Amino acid sequence: MMMMLNNEESEIVKDEKSPCEKPIKLIELSEKPRVYRIPNFLSDEECTHLIESSKNKLRPCNEISSGVHRSGWGLFMKEGEEDHPITQNVFKKMKSFVNLTDSCEVMQVIRYNPGEETSSHFDYFNPLTTNGSMKIGLYGQRVCTILMYLCDVEEGGETSFPEVGVKVKPIKGDAVLFYNCKPNGDVDPLSLHQGDPVIKGTKWIAIKLINQKQQPSNNNNKEGSCAP
Repeated sequence: MMMMLNNEESEIVKDEKSPCEKPIKLIELSEKPRVYRIPNFLSDEECTHLIESSKNKLRPCNEISSGVHRSGWGLFMKEGEEDHPITQNVFKKMKSFVNLTDSCEVMQVIRYNPGEETSSHFDYFNPLTTNGSMKIGLYGQRVCTILMYLCDVEEGGETSFPEVGVKVKPIKGDAVLFYNCKPNGDVDPLSLHQGDPVIKGTKWIAIKLINQKQQPSNNNNKEGSCAP
């Protein structure tokens, strides 16, 4: 069942036979676009695992994808890496509020040092372009994004939605769920977002892009954009 609670911020609590030990709480930050903060989504163990299993494999993000200015370091998980029990437990928690299918893209892990950032961009595939239309046909539209903070950041590094003035501070273990499409399936231009520059400290995030339709398993290892 979904419950709406009347607090200072809207809360949605998913509590129907969840595979998690405790209910997942979604705090609404914006109605248009749909943006939610998920407090304490990841445990310390899950944050540590994702960092430790990635830190020696990072590549400059501008070598992973193009079209958006990124100055962090990241990776896309290789085949089988998402099968680790800790990562699978993260996915189980995601399944309590999104439709996680074989069409969804592999998880990304990204590190930002001071001064590093990601410019404003959309996560959805543009259906009006040849490339975007092709990717929608292959993988399905990117309906929503789950961005997870793996560590605290001393200063800077917010995830910002400039069209609506929303900024989300990185807090270890928290996640942000935002929808790249409207409820009717049209892309949502208000979902424009960016990773603000890290001013002090280091920012680690993990990202899971949720695609619209299921594809054969041999399409699982897709590399999308390197990151909000």
